[in-house]
Amino acid sequence: MTTTVPATTTAAGPLGDRETDAREKDIMRFRVVSGPDLTTRNDAYLAWQLDRQQADLWPYFRRYDTALTTRATVVSDTGVITEGPNFGGQDYLSLTGHPAILDAAHQALRDYGPLTAGSPALGGATPVSRALEAGLAEALRTEHVALFPTGWASGFGTIRALMHRRDHILLDKLSHDSLRQGATASGASVEFFRHLDNDAVRRHLTGIRATDTTHAVLVVTEGVFSMDSDTPQLAELLGICREFGAQLMVDVAHDFGAMGEFGGGQLEVHDILGEVDFVVGAFSKTFATTGGFLATPSASAREYVRMFGGPQTFSSAITPVQTAVAHASLSIVNSPEGARRRAAVAAVATRLREGLTARGMEVMGDVVCPVVPVLIGDTPTGRTASGLIARAGLVAHLVEQPAVASDAARFRMQAMADHSNADVDTAIDILDTCIRKARQQTAR
Repeated sequence: MTTTVPATTTAAGPLGDRETDAREKDIMRFRVVSGPDLTTRNDAYLAWQLDRQQADLWPYFRRYDTALTTRATVVSDTGVITEGPNFGGQDYLSLTGHPAILDAAHQALRDYGPLTAGSPALGGATPVSRALEAGLAEALRTEHVALFPTGWASGFGTIRALMHRRDHILLDKLSHDSLRQGATASGASVEFFRHLDNDAVRRHLTGIRATDTTHAVLVVTEGVFSMDSDTPQLAELLGICREFGAQLMVDVAHDFGAMGEFGGGQLEVHDILGEVDFVVGAFSKTFATTGGFLATPSASAREYVRMFGGPQTFSSAITPVQTAVAHASLSIVNSPEGARRRAAVAAVATRLREGLTARGMEVMGDVVCPVVPVLIGDTPTGRTASGLIARAGLVAHLVEQPAVASDAARFRMQAMADHSNADVDTAIDILDTCIRKARQQTAR
């Protein structure tokens, strides 16, 4: 482990007013600003960000100087170098360095080049695109698939295209930003229900259908909520939607491919593969590349989204290399090797959860999945711990507001199939030591 300390970093010690502000103040106070000059009215935010950087309290925009493997080198904006176990990367089945994945990428580059011809609507597809769509349809037991340039675009674009004014959208209150923004942009009426509460969904639907039986209702949830590592009762939720003539959308970004005996994620676990109206997901967690998809049994919905989903018409398609990598990854996911890798990442996550719990830390969630959230609570402690952890040689990401509430900061540990027991045990030791030290420092 090597650490480079920039000259501008403030040593630990009594905090001045600006350092206290950097440690304790909420980032959301800068979310809405006013003033006539767009080039200067965010100067106060920049000053606060720089204060956080100098106080070793800024965990964002670090870069990887090595490949995305179980041990990596990460460099911060201020030059702090972290070398050690990597629990910050999203490569659940450890496929990014797999020989078959690299071969597929090289072959696609040779066959089709590095760039798509345009958006999906204007020549952005290749034969590999069609093969990937067919493979996803088979894996998800549905008929119609559309590819998107990112996972974010798949959720946003699908909701934005399908839903209109006077329609209704019900979202789990912890739904991903892409789903929330798509709902807002659609112009439909938007309501949020209590996290994982199917009874609340029923109450919302009862109220909506009491006054409106002519417009669409879309219920939106996720297979696994990565910030909390929990999952809804999906079969029951689907039944409630059917009862009220509503449609269900499930975002499977974190579970498809990485969970389930055959890789079908929570839809497989809950025995509803092929029954959900709209399934959206991302390739960036399990499939070794970026991109996203919509899968649906409705041919007309797929074609409508392909025409009116903004990223389908007005954004370049995912590249041939990305498409080929996702397709090759899907082949591994569907194979006996994929099953072995899912078992391996589950074992890593279990060892991590049990080891952290044994040290007295609060591990969130009720499902063993590749994401292991470690609750810190107050934001100042989380920020302090983040700086300490980076210098101790562990790659791990702090999650604070706006991603979670100000009193619910956490580290979102992301397991990989190739993590060793030594990697896990080192991570546990560093987290335990640094979080305890951070609590002592912020308690002064």
